[in-house]
Amino acid sequence: MENEGLRIGYDARPIVSRWTGMRTYAVNLLRELVQLKPKANFRLYFHIGEPDTTLLLCPNLYWKQVRAISGWWWTMFQMPATLRLDKIDLFHAEYIVPPLSTCPSIVTMHDAISAMFLEPSGLKARIVTNLLSFISLQKARFVLVPSESAKRDVARLFKVPLWKIFVTPYGVSESFRPLPKEIAKGKVYERFGINGRFILTVNFFRPRKNAPLLAAAFRQLHRRFVPVDWLVLVGATTEGLKKQILQAAGEASDRIVFTGYVNDDDLPFLYSASDVFAFPSCYEGFGLPVLEAMACGSPVVAGDAPAVNEFARPAAILVPPKDWKSLAEALEQVLVNENLAESLRQKGLKLASDFTWSRTASLTWQVYQKAISNP
Repeated sequence: MENEGLRIGYDARPIVSRWTGMRTYAVNLLRELVQLKPKANFRLYFHIGEPDTTLLLCPNLYWKQVRAISGWWWTMFQMPATLRLDKIDLFHAEYIVPPLSTCPSIVTMHDAISAMFLEPSGLKARIVTNLLSFISLQKARFVLVPSESAKRDVARLFKVPLWKIFVTPYGVSESFRPLPKEIAKGKVYERFGINGRFILTVNFFRPRKNAPLLAAAFRQLHRRFVPVDWLVLVGATTEGLKKQILQAAGEASDRIVFTGYVNDDDLPFLYSASDVFAFPSCYEGFGLPVLEAMACGSPVVAGDAPAVNEFARPAAILVPPKDWKSLAEALEQVLVNENLAESLRQKGLKLASDFTWSRTASLTWQVYQKAISNP
């Protein structure tokens, strides 16, 4: 049964609070869903902050602020009451759905990191997060994940039956496309003061992203006089991590650039201007920056994490995530061998073209229909 006039609720806090990857997923998914199903009614709920202007002009999408004394209270008590009052047919959230909600729910689990002890966290926070995730996964009608690797991890670590989990791979926004090299480099110099050849990495602040290891590889390139001027790290960070990265870079530390948070409009210029994109992460639910870099024509060297391997192997050089020497060797190959770099660029562009947010939205809507039709 095709319910065109459904009322779909969405937890929009990742969008309002700019929770990096979660925001990217939500914004692009919703933008495609409202076009795919113009007769459906999409309601975006948030706690504090302001609606994101990116989605303000969508005619069948409405923002609603639901105030609460805290985020936990919002999830546990305020939202279940609001969803009943608004007669929502289906509610979609990332990681945690309201446990007391009476309407059908879908939860997106981007990864199973909280249960894998890959990130530092207090014991209390870890227990609460994993408990709520477990409850959400049991309560939700269905679970969305971005890769087969994430599906296996969620099923194993949270005891979710495989029939309940659907893989809906991420896409690449149309803004991520190859830009003329000189124009891109000019924009990067104007915006960030970066001139010359550089290695780029994005969203490096988590320990599993191995940023200090990348800095050590860059130091090795510097010592070998490989033709590269900078290592550019994009994203928020802490002073402690900065110190680790600079120490690992040694005598090349003055060649490290921390840009801080970069808006969506500037990212394609950085990707297009880079001479190689490095992503030595040891675990990902998907690895969207790898796909974005490919879509912009940057050759990719990445850690051989299962989810990244799943989609990127035909178009990237993959190395053991903890081996900085192998990482340095792979980066050197790309930087000194233009034929190899060009081959990776062309393979990456072809691969990235197969991943669209419209496909993600179509697959997601199919799961919505299944959730509502199978109480």
